Amino acid sequence: MSEETSEKPLRSRPVTEGDFGARYLEDEEAVFKHNAWDDVEFPPEQEEIVRQTLEKQKLSAVDEEKADKMLKVYDVGCGVGNTTFPLLEANPNLFIYLSDYSSTAIDIVKQNPQYLQESHRCEASVWDITKPNTVVPEGSLDFILCIYVLSAIPPSHHKLAIQNLVKLLKPGGKLMLKDYGRHDLTQLRFKGGRFIQDNFYCRGDDTLVYFFTSEELHELFTDVGLKKIENFVDKRLIVNRAKQVKMYRRWMQCKYQKGKLMKLCCETMKYRSYLEKFIEEKRVSTILKTDGIKGNHELAMVILYEMLFGKANLEKSGITADSCAEVSISAQIPRYVRVNTLVTSVEEVIKHLQKEGWNILPALSPMITSEEFKEKFLSLDSKSVLIDPHVDNLLIFPTNTDFHKHSLVSKGALLLQDKASCFTAYVLNPKPGSHAFDACAAPGNKTSHLAAIMHNKGKIFACDLSGQRIETLREMLKKSSVEIATVTQGDFLSIDKDDPAFSKVKYIIVDPPCSGSGIAKRADFIKIFACDLSGQRIETLREMLKKSSVEIATVTQGDFLSIDKDDPAFSKVMLLRHALSFPAVHRVAYSTCSIHAEENEDVIAEMIGTPEIDEKFRLIDPLSCWTHRGLVRYHFGSKVIRAEPEKDLTNGFFVALFQKKKRQ
Repeated sequence: MSEETSEKPLRSRPVTEGDFGARYLEDEEAVFKHNAWDDVEFPPEQEEIVRQTLEKQKLSAVDEEKADKMLKVYDVGCGVGNTTFPLLEANPNLFIYLSDYSSTAIDIVKQNPQYLQESHRCEASVWDITKPNTVVPEGSLDFILCIYVLSAIPPSHHKLAIQNLVKLLKPGGKLMLKDYGRHDLTQLRFKGGRFIQDNFYCRGDDTLVYFFTSEELHELFTDVGLKKIENFVDKRLIVNRAKQVKMYRRWMQCKYQKGKLMKLCCETMKYRSYLEKFIEEKRVSTILKTDGIKGNHELAMVILYEMLFGKANLEKSGITADSCAEVSISAQIPRYVRVNTLVTSVEEVIKHLQKEGWNILPALSPMITSEEFKEKFLSLDSKSVLIDPHVDNLLIFPTNTDFHKHSLVSKGALLLQDKASCFTAYVLNPKPGSHAFDACAAPGNKTSHLAAIMHNKGKIFACDLSGQRIETLREMLKKSSVEIATVTQGDFLSIDKDDPAFSKVKYIIVDPPCSGSGIAKRADFIKIFACDLSGQRIETLREMLKKSSVEIATVTQGDFLSIDKDDPAFSKVMLLRHALSFPAVHRVAYSTCSIHAEENEDVIAEMIGTPEIDEKFRLIDPLSCWTHRGLVRYHFGSKVIRAEPEKDLTNGFFVALFQKKKRQ
């Protein structure tokens, strides 16, 4: 063999003249001449890369314990097993419970050869999901599959069915749903005599079907403590080319997860009597003074439960003292429902509720203390209703009362609105026939409240910066039967106060986007902005929001008061100043769902410290019967009001009311 031939790399296959398109690397310097070479051996340096890579992979090998873990799945409404059997075949680490309302379907499943072969990995039973489950242990399931199940039961039973399902999920378990979407082709094909009520029909075989929206399903799932992973409408266009027909299909796809905090808080309540006695012990009660608890009795009990009865897995689960506190406080807040007097009256609603078996208790005194109110509410039984002592037309129901499918809510006669959120329009109190402006109006609860106070007489201008929120606002006003509102998308600061259209505006609401730090129950508030001076605390905040699956927060580092005043998302001072500049304005209500002075009292302090405003306006007591006032370090603290979840059983809130001074 010649020297020239011996220097060429050896090949594992011979070179033949018939190898069409074959390209062999004869000269290493020509390696980049083409983009691919055939039959190339690894050079020594590549062998070392391979060795190091494989060693690194071995260090992070699959956890055998997790890999061998048997996942438990429930196929609800399984039919004849068309979902169950492919899953069993695809994954040997599944145990599947399957059930159906039809005993005939379950008989067919049990006769299936695959069921007999896999009987050690599956169990079939008849189950009406509106009834308690007697087969599957509570808190044992990793996944629940609901494929065209909820739509087959009456809307009034949806919440009960989901509650029964959620009981079976373990903390962190997921519920996965596919069902009919609103206005799907199936809904539009129903003929006469099949309509039962809105979006609910009876098929020819006497089975039922309901058509959902993503908002309905989201409320159903979140009301029972589940967190959204995925919720969307699968929109398809099916075409019959022969008949030249278009068919529009709509299906709902959802994935929700059971929070780890839910079980922890429920178990704490189960042991409450023991924990209360335990915390009375002098040596144990010192826990109330520790950082992060600071006298929060409910939070202390959650942590004591975890230490005494739980698995001490708080840190591993990413559960913090703050997140425990939020859930324990939220669990105490009532379900507030405002009667929409544009549609009905309190008297008519009370009659309706009494027919449903509700016990309407005598009205409370407006002078009731927060302690007395809290005691009264916490002693409320599950079928009793209180009439709010501070806000007209507001009813108070037990915390977990479900109204999202209630007929009066569907008709817009009842509106789900937190008490504190009602304060703004209530204290502004515009006269019927007057003109009002809601500066940051979406989602529309306050705008609809204004219209109700004005008896749908006069005019309301409502604007919001967000196009998406504007659509929500329009839908809300339509549902609430508001007839006097003109809705526009835009920045309130760009509104020309001297425009003749606004020459009669006497009442203005300024309820700008804020940190949302007062929100214990997130109902009326859509976007949150958060800032802090400390870089370290900002990173902690971002990490906490990520762990908590918060998707609506915008976090920035910096001094709140130094934030660009020309940015409409943050310019509370500028918004309020602009509202007070309208030529005919008589009253302006400023409110936030924040507990921070920077967003509340500091904004008011800047207003009353401005000569041109101080000359024309004065702060007046918004609600004389409300005892919870502003921070005492501000000289005007007694003229503004606050609300807090722990003390007042509402979302955290702040309200200040400016009124034009009478001319001397």
